[in-house]
Amino acid sequence: MEKELLVFDLDGTLIDSSGDIANAANRTLTSMGYASMDKAAIKEKIGWGVNMLIQALLPNEDAAVHAAARSRFLAYYGESLLCETCLYPGVRDTLAYFKEKGKKLAILTNKPENLSRKIIKALDLESIFMNITGGDTFKTRKPHPASLRFIMGEAAATAEDTVLVGDSPIDCETGAAAGVFTLGVSYGFRPVEELKEAHCGMIIDDFTSLREIFL
Repeated sequence: MEKELLVFDLDGTLIDSSGDIANAANRTLTSMGYASMDKAAIKEKIGWGVNMLIQALLPNEDAAVHAAARSRFLAYYGESLLCETCLYPGVRDTLAYFKEKGKKLAILTNKPENLSRKIIKALDLESIFMNITGGDTFKTRKPHPASLRFIMGEAAATAEDTVLVGDSPIDCETGAAAGVFTLGVSYGFRPVEELKEAHCGMIIDDFTSLREIFL
């Protein structure tokens, strides 16, 4: 396929951040008097942004408790963004490959923008991306297509020129809403079955295989 704009989800697609997110979540829970949770159980709740994660961790609590937990989580997570977080295999070289070919690359995530930028800077990938859009950059977030359309506008790219790469049904829904082809990765945070049910355009097991798909 010929695509000029490649837009990537962050967590579960470019980086495995599940360990640091789980650690911050458990620090939040224990600091508020709740029991800690198994990391695998927390990982299953990642993918919809911080607010949804907090609600999933504390399903029986009210909005005030959720707000307090969110504040603590962001503070704890902001202190330890890269203790365990790392790029998935082949991500750095593959992104550099597309950059060298003149492709426009962007990130579209539901993680807060400032945290996303700190991670990308620490990983020395700032020069790769023309745009980094977080879940709080605009009033709407994925799966609403507005943020993706904004990125497309900045890149002067049509829907036909664009691909969205992600690991969750939210990415599939976002791409569909914007008329953009969506490619799912099987190694991320969400089960492959969810990507299939969301009618993702294609699913890959290895990030480096993108080189064989997009010209």
